[in-house]
Amino acid sequence: MKDYKLNAAVVLRRNYEDLPFHADTDAEIARRVNDRSVTALERCEETYTYLLPATLDAESRRELEEKRLLSADVQSAVGDTAYLREDELICLETAGTDHLRVAAYNDNGALTPCLTAALSLTEKLADTGRMAERSEYGFLTAYPSDAGTGMRASLLLHLPMLTMLKQLPAAMKMASTGGMTLRILPGGLCLLENRITLGRDEKGIVEQLEAIARSVCTLERSLRWRAKERKDLNVADKGWRAYGICQYALRINRQEALNLWSDLVLGLSVGDMPYDEDAADALWRIAHLPTEALTWDSSLHPDVERALRVRHLMNHGGN
Repeated sequence: MKDYKLNAAVVLRRNYEDLPFHADTDAEIARRVNDRSVTALERCEETYTYLLPATLDAESRRELEEKRLLSADVQSAVGDTAYLREDELICLETAGTDHLRVAAYNDNGALTPCLTAALSLTEKLADTGRMAERSEYGFLTAYPSDAGTGMRASLLLHLPMLTMLKQLPAAMKMASTGGMTLRILPGGLCLLENRITLGRDEKGIVEQLEAIARSVCTLERSLRWRAKERKDLNVADKGWRAYGICQYALRINRQEALNLWSDLVLGLSVGDMPYDEDAADALWRIAHLPTEALTWDSSLHPDVERALRVRHLMNHGGN
């Protein structure tokens, strides 16, 4: 069942040594960066789709930003361009505050494959121009906070018990001690990300991030186990309430579907429920369906169609 570690992403920032930083403010620098990027991508065996972030619809942008494949500020650059690999697991942004932003995503919470894929693409990009790097600092970036590895690695974690019992400050302190940050998101979700990029190598950062994630998730598991041992009515109530809403709701928006998924998963961890892990996983998938998929053969509003599918899932066992 999808739980605890939900997904992973690695972002690497790089700049060409012979071009001024901040290509986002200079159209000529942006053009030169994009020309080099296209040359590098043409040498790759994989297929990349050309995107203009400024013209993407809100839902497409949200999906890519949630996967950390696209940065929130890229559309403000004068030559902002993105190249998305056909499997939608790697995205290259060009001509932003840094010349290159390479992002890799993994839906199973595995950081090492993300790092391997991102490093592989940056090596191909380096063939079209030497990267700005110094032996004492590492890779140079537009903002000093990114210098060194130029890497931001992150894990999306599901921590509903820590949220419910207001124990997230303890987890945040645990993360901070290891040079990481833990950002709270809706629906019992948290984003764990490295804060320090200087003085550590990429592999070391990934290992430290995974170690802290294990510690935080162990704390979450222990709290769930205690709730199960004492037959915590408040926790069970969350699962039952979510189950009832799923059976009868006529409209469910995306965020509510994610909240319901979180409560269903939490309910399963404390005792027998009238639904199973497969149903919880199916609800996760329904919550993430794009509007186009919901309305492809339906005239209903997306939130109404989503609720219909959720009701069918919980009442008839399908999705």
